[in-house]
Amino acid sequence: MSAPLPYHPHFYFDDCNYYGILFQLLKYSKIEIDDSGLPLHEIYLEHGIVIGNLVRADSVNLARKTLTFSKYRSQFILEKTGKTPSLIGPYIHYAEGILDEEALSKIKTSLGRVLLVFPSHSIGAVAAEYDKNQFCLEIEKRKAGYDTVLVCMYWKDVQNGDHDYYQKMGYKLTTAGHRDDLYFLDRLKSIILLADMVISNSTGTHIGYSLFLGKPNYLFKQHVSLVSKSKSGNNLLRNHYQPEVTSTKDRDNQLLYDTFNIFSDKITSEQCNLANYIWGFDCIKTPEELKAILLN
Repeated sequence: MSAPLPYHPHFYFDDCNYYGILFQLLKYSKIEIDDSGLPLHEIYLEHGIVIGNLVRADSVNLARKTLTFSKYRSQFILEKTGKTPSLIGPYIHYAEGILDEEALSKIKTSLGRVLLVFPSHSIGAVAAEYDKNQFCLEIEKRKAGYDTVLVCMYWKDVQNGDHDYYQKMGYKLTTAGHRDDLYFLDRLKSIILLADMVISNSTGTHIGYSLFLGKPNYLFKQHVSLVSKSKSGNNLLRNHYQPEVTSTKDRDNQLLYDTFNIFSDKITSEQCNLANYIWGFDCIKTPEELKAILLN
């Protein structure tokens, strides 16, 4: 599932094709992908949570309609573009899951209590580098009381061979699939539903998704370097780490670390409130409401 896939985009904006997000939104809304009333080339969505004030203003300005998670993101989009996006909350809500209830229950029984690990992941031509030994020592420290340590590897890091370290530790490995796989979000939902506790070493969309699905999170603070592997990687880093962007991102990342640096099987009200603010738990739409947003 991490192997390269032929790229056959359905939608004009790349972000709409990533992780099958817009595909899942259409399924949820019961809209056919070839519906003549659907302005496919006019819809843009943020494909994952962006911590901080970075906005792809070029895409927002080109699109007639922009979708995002929450008021947290809306404030930055409005500030940078003068346009107000539609808020739909955590996209994982709109996925069905790859496993039905019976299959999920059977796998859950075989795994027992699951400590689900989301390692920091690469981004295209930018590799995430961190001390895997240090992270695994933390996992070893926290795995008491769990029957299975399940590591969800990002497709790019499997291609890079980063999964080998976790495999040698004796952990079970899984992946939600390739970025261009239409059923990525379905797989991710089922993987998270197998968990009893989630641990990660960087902030990311997985925190909001797993909190939304009722899974406690522990965020281990560890130095992660993003290292460019090509010219496109240089451009990505330059665009993501302007002084203004870095300042806001660092501030909000620190807030997340402060709030989720607690290893507990109970989700605190502070964690719920922060996750709701950033991921928009209160912005979920019914199929009819989402259909109206997409077609209007």
